[in-house]
Amino acid sequence: MQMGASVNGPAKSRRSVGKVAGVTALGTVAIAALVAAAWAQVPSARAQSAPASSEPVRPAPPIVVTLAGQSMMRSDMRATAPAEVPIIQSLLKGDVMFTNLESAVAEKGETTHEGRGFLTPPEALDALKTFGFNLVALSGNHAFDLNVTGIRNTIREADARKIVHSGTGNNIAEAAAPGYLHTPKGTIALVASASGLIAPGGSATADRPGVNELRVEAGGKENEATVDLPGAPGNTPNPEDAQRILQSIRDARQHADLVIVYQHNHVFSNHSFSTIFTEGMAERLAPNEWLQKWTHQEIDAGADIVVMHGAPLLHGVEIYRGRPIFYDLGNLIYNTPPTLTYIDEPMAWESMVAYVEFDAAAGSGRRNLKSISLRPIVMNTLGEGQPDVHSEYTNNEFLVTRGLPSPATGARARYILERVADESKPFGTSIEVKGETAEIKLKSAK
Repeated sequence: MQMGASVNGPAKSRRSVGKVAGVTALGTVAIAALVAAAWAQVPSARAQSAPASSEPVRPAPPIVVTLAGQSMMRSDMRATAPAEVPIIQSLLKGDVMFTNLESAVAEKGETTHEGRGFLTPPEALDALKTFGFNLVALSGNHAFDLNVTGIRNTIREADARKIVHSGTGNNIAEAAAPGYLHTPKGTIALVASASGLIAPGGSATADRPGVNELRVEAGGKENEATVDLPGAPGNTPNPEDAQRILQSIRDARQHADLVIVYQHNHVFSNHSFSTIFTEGMAERLAPNEWLQKWTHQEIDAGADIVVMHGAPLLHGVEIYRGRPIFYDLGNLIYNTPPTLTYIDEPMAWESMVAYVEFDAAAGSGRRNLKSISLRPIVMNTLGEGQPDVHSEYTNNEFLVTRGLPSPATGARARYILERVADESKPFGTSIEVKGETAEIKLKSAK
């Protein structure tokens, strides 16, 4: 379990039980006299014994959860892009600010030239805190980009900064465990996982650090989204992984006021992720059928919010049993190298931030969804300086100043919101666009 400001396991209340012995040595009258004398010395005890109903029970205050796209960051942006700090801060408001760190922490001198190399220094986590983020998922497919060293580095540095996190661990029990964020308005739990494009050896096991992976199977074959599986039947979550994740959600439900479930997904149908995006297939814009069924199971298990990244494009929003499912929130920070062309399209540089407000549920401990508002953002495709168009590992000024967010305005803001509204219609979700923002119309609770 990850510790720090995250308390990955709520403190259990303890009751002390006093024992009275030898009372037969005193007469009933003597005992009564002693009790009366003692009671007279503590008049405040009588006042405190008044029934709780003497004062009206005040409902718990609303909780506002801000959900942002993934943070694929390569540097301490306080140093490399200081002007960006107040812009990101202005997008984050409320009690809970959430993102996914889509990179592995590398200490000075640590690097890789094999496979993927989305690495970031420890100070990048300080930047996340400065922006305002207090809840971070670590279960991206790039969490293992520096192998076990990167997993351990990221956990250690997040713990040192008391950042609440979930999704990776020194073993599968830790990776699957909820992270708990304690706020004055309540406790928020985070359960995080990833599906597809997990590097070999990147999933946590009983004795190996890694990611809390949800394996997806298609006709007895594991669909890792790395190759096409022509003619394969529909996808289904691996039963063992599904049970583990659902149990983590149930556990979190017992100890938190709100439960956020995060999934970093790259599994669509029976095509590989690269095929889908290289060919611009329509399925890249919506969740596959298996994912819709799976997210419903997560809410049935106790999730209050399901949020995803991975495409990396905006998908629609569904309201299921009064709980929102954000099928993909795209990007917030997108420091991708110019060599990564197959997922470089205009929509990849457009996203949104969602503000989700929960009220207190009348007569129960579970909160009701009160409102959801949306703010579109855009990211710059050109950074400062010169790009390295030949190496995906070059970490230069161009890369760290590319893909930085700012609020979308005018016609572009409306276009982004209208696209999300259209993508949400198949789920029965109605989104009202109001200039440069939008609100999801919620049905009255029955």
